[in-house]
Amino acid sequence: MTYLKKRLVLFISLGFLYQSYGQEKQQYSGPLQVGGYEGKANYSYVVQEQDTLYNGTFQLQSSNLGALVEKEDTSFLIDGNFDKGTPNGPWHFQFGEFQTESESKLVGYEYRVFISGRQEESKGKLVNGIPNDKWTYEVNQIKSSEVEKTLFKSVINFQNGIPQQSFQIENDSTVLIGRFLRNGLAHDEWTSYRANAIDDTENWIFEEGVLKEIVTVTDGLTNRIPVFGTDKTYKVVALNPGYLELLKATISSNGSVDFSGGVSELLSKNNGYYKKLNDILNEMGPASVTPNFKVKVPFYELDSLQMKTINQIARDYKAAQAISDTLLNNSHLNIVRRSDADAQYRYEVVKKINVDFLQPLSTFVKYKEEDILEYMELPKLMQQLWPSGKPNTKIEVVMDTAQNLRTFVLANTGEFNFNGNSTKTVSAIAKYAKLSLQELMESLSDRLTNEARLQALNGLEKDLIAANDSLVQKIDSLQPELTLDYKAPLKNLKNLADGLLGDYALLKNPEKKLAFGNKLKVCLAELHELTGVLGDLPHTSLEIEELYQDAIWNPFMATVMQEGVKKRITSAYNEILIPHFLEEATAVNCEKVKPLTEQITHTNKRMVKLREGDTKKLERKLRKEKNPQEVMKLLHEQSIAKEK
Repeated sequence: MTYLKKRLVLFISLGFLYQSYGQEKQQYSGPLQVGGYEGKANYSYVVQEQDTLYNGTFQLQSSNLGALVEKEDTSFLIDGNFDKGTPNGPWHFQFGEFQTESESKLVGYEYRVFISGRQEESKGKLVNGIPNDKWTYEVNQIKSSEVEKTLFKSVINFQNGIPQQSFQIENDSTVLIGRFLRNGLAHDEWTSYRANAIDDTENWIFEEGVLKEIVTVTDGLTNRIPVFGTDKTYKVVALNPGYLELLKATISSNGSVDFSGGVSELLSKNNGYYKKLNDILNEMGPASVTPNFKVKVPFYELDSLQMKTINQIARDYKAAQAISDTLLNNSHLNIVRRSDADAQYRYEVVKKINVDFLQPLSTFVKYKEEDILEYMELPKLMQQLWPSGKPNTKIEVVMDTAQNLRTFVLANTGEFNFNGNSTKTVSAIAKYAKLSLQELMESLSDRLTNEARLQALNGLEKDLIAANDSLVQKIDSLQPELTLDYKAPLKNLKNLADGLLGDYALLKNPEKKLAFGNKLKVCLAELHELTGVLGDLPHTSLEIEELYQDAIWNPFMATVMQEGVKKRITSAYNEILIPHFLEEATAVNCEKVKPLTEQITHTNKRMVKLREGDTKKLERKLRKEKNPQEVMKLLHEQSIAKEK
């Protein structure tokens, strides 16, 4: 690969840079930014044919004591050598995130402050921009200025950029050991084991780069998962995120491997850390600092026509997904569909297209972007994408609780053939999804918010949908935990919110919609608060019941027993007020939501205060009182009397 020598942007005058110094080495000391790293630099350089090239020692670093003492500091050190613009020789990288601790120590005439945080450090040698000999990358957790724990460590030996012999990668819980052939191909067993359970292992069995099987041992049970078999054609590729994605797709139907941990996690982390180094070095000169682990994968070559079709699939999918997102996330349509049967029908069709067409296509396009499609058998891939069968051009949706169906089809549906397992089949599915969504978008256009004219409404409607969704989720989460007495009140709160959103959708005048919508937003917030209070009521009433218990010595049982006190007050609360609150909630409207919430909250607080007060007079008055309003009035009078 040919690399262009990059001109350096130095914080010195252009005139100084472009003077002709020939091959004479110059020195620079001052500020410099390399990618996202900005700090103080010291380096040597030469000017060659008006290009300024790093040449000799290089150091860029940053640390801020003031920031560290005040809150935290992000420091770094990049230290190495160049040979006429190419990284060459020993290199050392450090990246730290630290905070100071409260403890400090006086040593001689210096105060030493202890720090905690995290430090990454990498060391190795480059020859013409590629790794050579031993490279290490280590991430440590620091506490009180000492290494508390090693979070990650990688040790790889290279020869001219090719990994050699064995390697070891580990984190704070898992160790991975493996080896290579001289050409860098993975070979033999790669074994990972957990530090706290060394008998539990995950072994990747390679044969000259081909991963034959993955063998896991957990709690003494062995599971063998075949991966790549007897395919005729193989291709050498890098063991990168695309390869791990290929493994997920390949073995998904054959067994179970935890790709979030074990071997996969360690390899992914290692790739990420080396990419960090490579990105930095390529900002300054030609370099290829990668683990460069090599593997072989089955190869199913795609011709130019297939590649052209795949590119079209990606374009059609992205266009279709954009329309789907627009329709499903349009707050105005989300409200209108509640009172417009046709809008609801078309909204449901969009949802079904999203699930049946677009979600599988998104995986196909992801594989395309990761350049792994030519390593997968298309018939098997399509079976994985559509395990229950490919979608139909006739898109059926359920419209109501009676399970009535409506069917959507394009007028030219006969032109589309979903049979077969070729790229043409996938292309037909993607195109049908795109054209269907375009038609749905056009038919719904008159019911979508005009952003320029109704910007305030659109923002309000997003809030209304979010508030209603939150209310429904809250009610649905409470329902299983509550007794039957609470079902009707909570159902009424949900129906009230849904009905008001329907009323809002029917309004045509923007000004009236805005006024009604703002009131509705307040109401939804108050309904959410009331739902929470009702949901807490069983627990609150139990706490109050326990509060009105006294420890009484029972001489006959020779033990201390709990006995209720002020029973007229607790009976009035449990038998009169709580049923009253639930009855009120069953028929509440927006005007009464907040007063009811405050009434319940105030009553609960009064019950807590009355436990310690003199309530004899109140108890006498409660003896025959059954009217909830009068009971609350008596509790309130007790409060006023006490305040006086």
